[in-house]
Amino acid sequence: MKNLEVKEIKTEEILSKIIEAAESKKGEDIVVLEIGKVNPIADYMVIISGSVPVHTQAIVDEIVDKLKGFNVLPSHIEGYNDGRWIAMDYGDIMVNVFLPELREYYQLEWLWSDAPRVDLKTVNG
Repeated sequence: MKNLEVKEIKTEEILSKIIEAAESKKGEDIVVLEIGKVNPIADYMVIISGSVPVHTQAIVDEIVDKLKGFNVLPSHIEGYNDGRWIAMDYGDIMVNVFLPELREYYQLEWLWSDAPRVDLKTVNG
């Protein structure tokens, strides 16, 4: 029997794959906050907008599919059926995919305004 080597993927690589997946499904106004600098709940929070519920669901599906190839699965997904605000927990990375009106209402960027923003160019090289 062949030994299968499982490569451990780093948090920053997971973050990069999340952003790539969201961009490939035309996720809008993608923001990454380094919340670990202000709260130990996670290292990063990703905030993405989708235009309609089926769009937010497609973004989430793409993120899950892309990371599944690296044996990385979310510990929890909330709000998928409604598609208005979908929250994904990847341990060190929290992903929030919103409809624009809910994103504006909840204002996570303002709530976490003490957390530094991550330049997406540095994440995706």
